[in-house]
Amino acid sequence: MNPWSLFWRQGHSTTFGDYFKQGYTGAVDDWWQAKLATLPTEPVVLEVGCGNCSLLPAMVKSGVKGTYIGVDLASIRLSSVSEQGLPESGIKVVLHSETPAEKVPEADASVGLATSVFGIEYSDTDKSLPEIHRLLEPGGQFCALLHHTDSVVTSMSRRAISEYNKDDLEGVINAISIISTERDNTPSLADLGSNPKAEKGRKTINRMADKYLTNTDINTANATMFEFMTDALKFFKMMGTPAQDRRLFISSLAEEHKASHERFKQMVSVAFDDAAIETLKSKLDELGFKQTTVSVIYSKDDILAWELNARKPSA
Repeated sequence: MNPWSLFWRQGHSTTFGDYFKQGYTGAVDDWWQAKLATLPTEPVVLEVGCGNCSLLPAMVKSGVKGTYIGVDLASIRLSSVSEQGLPESGIKVVLHSETPAEKVPEADASVGLATSVFGIEYSDTDKSLPEIHRLLEPGGQFCALLHHTDSVVTSMSRRAISEYNKDDLEGVINAISIISTERDNTPSLADLGSNPKAEKGRKTINRMADKYLTNTDINTANATMFEFMTDALKFFKMMGTPAQDRRLFISSLAEEHKASHERFKQMVSVAFDDAAIETLKSKLDELGFKQTTVSVIYSKDDILAWELNARKPSA
């Protein structure tokens, strides 16, 4: 399964998961509110790489009506945050789930504003940028926040990649699986402590817990494996549940943490350095976009993203 589909099916409202549970705040929200303030009364807004409609909540709160179109290659849906106030907002929502940004099923010149927050860079921009040009009406805007190679987001992603220990993760998954199997072969939970296979698995998990959970210093702890071990230990609360529930927990645990590692690798791989962002700007110029600008947006003192703005000329 697409690693981002796994992420979005958990109900997250933004790319940053639990960090922004109620939608974007801070620099991203400030940026988006400024864009919303420039829109006509009933705009058609397209969000590329929208996830579970990350920019829709602010659109609802702003009082802007019109149409919101979300497109994402992953399997997506409206998050609970995006649904808040939506029925009363007057906004029509169109979602294109599992749809490439390179081929959006909407009519030519049907969009007033195309936007993206850490989304379009995952596409083939040689194809997705011409698609945005096709979709925009004359005078329409394209604005985006893009991953920056020196941003705090990319830095955190690199750290997560370096912290990931595939062998230890698979060792813990294997140990939990053995304990679960032996639980099925043991008359009672009380007897499990005398089962040599289960005890060997328990010792493996205890060793990994000691390795990753004892250091809680934010600067030196392995946050990636800390999170994994914290999730893995939840298994022991399920020892009295049916075997199928335990198997589902174990498979989901392995799948999600491996997918998380893949997402971090993707975030680093699509980040733009100075040369790459200039190349992207040139692509927009070659397509006929005007007033194309590139700048850096900050979150406090840290680089957050590249900010890209362009406009399709009026007819």
